[in-house]
Amino acid sequence: MPAVYGAEASTVVSALTAALTTTATECKDAIAAVLPVALPVMGAIVVVGIGIKIFKKVTGK
Repeated sequence: MPAVYGAEASTVVSALTAALTTTATECKDAIAAVLPVALPVMGAIVVVGIGIKIFKKVTGK
């Protein structure tokens, strides 16, 4: 792997920093958009699962 020195190193670091910052921002935006929809769905799945377990205990099946 070639070594990067001087001004080239600064350019590479700046490019990587900008790319990772953009990626992190887009990930946060995606999570913020999906979370309000995903939480109720996951909550419903958990409630149904608990309901099934309780039903099986009560009926003995």
